[in-house]
Amino acid sequence: MDAPFNADEMKTSVNSIITYVLNGASTKLPIKERDIMQTIDKKGKLFTAALQTVKEILKETYGILMVAVPESKGGKCYICFSEDCGKSLIMLDEKQKSQLTLLFIILSFIFMRTTTSIPSISEAHLQNFLKALHIDFDVPHEYFGSNIRKLITDTFVKQLYLKREKSNSDLETEIKYINRRSRKLVLFKKQLLFFRFCYSWGYRAHQEFDKKCLLLATAQVMKKPAKTFRTKYIEVCKDEEDAC
Repeated sequence: MDAPFNADEMKTSVNSIITYVLNGASTKLPIKERDIMQTIDKKGKLFTAALQTVKEILKETYGILMVAVPESKGGKCYICFSEDCGKSLIMLDEKQKSQLTLLFIILSFIFMRTTTSIPSISEAHLQNFLKALHIDFDVPHEYFGSNIRKLITDTFVKQLYLKREKSNSDLETEIKYINRRSRKLVLFKKQLLFFRFCYSWGYRAHQEFDKKCLLLATAQVMKKPAKTFRTKYIEVCKDEEDAC
């Protein structure tokens, strides 16, 4: 049998990981496992055991869940979020609250507009929706800040609230020209390939946001019963049944 880990070494490793994770969690960026290893200079069974202990302490002491991000690129990584999002709102400053408000608006729009067959919305669609609310990608906003484009296309994406993916599409267009010999107008159709960016919910959004709350909030704004949005109402009810 392998000798048990040295108690002092384990305690030091656990404390170091907790410090690193709590410092990194405030940015909401994914925490890479290899970066944790490099920071405490430990790996193997000791690191695995220490990391598991850290997860338990974070949950029991701080009310923070540390979960692995599935299919993460560039190696295994984790995100941290509060078990009680309501209480965590109290700790936010005004800038963070404004960003969360914008995020809530965007996630609600994506949720209400997407379906199983259409799982994302185009960037142009999102821009038009926000413009109707007087929120422009490239115009400073009194409440949401000076760089909304970066916040949506970069910050929220890196924090895994939004998934921004490039989508290729075909565009059929008519081209007209005059034939030099016959002097006649010639029409022909041509397929043009172009790409656009599309948005959907990121992994963190699925962990932190309750779709039922988003649906109820949307229904309240629209001054309609939640059951009016039948497809989404059924989806929310099904998710609740699956969670039981």
